[in-house]
Amino acid sequence: MSRSISKALGVLAVVGLPALASAQATQTKETVPGGAASVATVQVKGELVARGTNWLIAKDPSGYYKVYDVQAGRKAIVDGVPTSLDQLKLGTMLTSTATTTQTPLVDRTTTITQGTVFWASPASVIVTFPNGENKQYAVPEGFKFTVEGKQVEAMELRPGMKLTATKIVQEPHVLITHDVVVTGTAPK
Repeated sequence: MSRSISKALGVLAVVGLPALASAQATQTKETVPGGAASVATVQVKGELVARGTNWLIAKDPSGYYKVYDVQAGRKAIVDGVPTSLDQLKLGTMLTSTATTTQTPLVDRTTTITQGTVFWASPASVIVTFPNGENKQYAVPEGFKFTVEGKQVEAMELRPGMKLTATKIVQEPHVLITHDVVVTGTAPK
């Protein structure tokens, strides 16, 4: 995110008149990409040496044994045919390919609220909302308000001026998806 956009969002979030959301606001919510997805693939190979109702034991190429839990109904593709755990034959060579994708996302909530200047000073403003409620807000040094398309400082605000405040809240998160495909070749 560019520095100017990030700074603007920070100012809007701080001064974006946080309580404005309580007074007849228009709110939109969206999920947007938060960056490039990363994909990791891991492959595990082994020979089926034992199996139960929801587990199997495989011997990897280096001779180590490993127990795997198997989800109910899960199938492997053995010699091109979907095969359930109870149909697998001992000696089947299995290959599990697990792909994990991590996709950064941002849940963005934009709230737009309108009000009227009741009173203003260089460091504080009191806004009257359409429902008649008054709220006071601290104004950071150098912050500019948009009034009728013009940028003005808090000390230029006058009672009766119409303000529109935009508050943007961004909540980043990561969507993680797993895809596991098990293939194999039956013993001859």
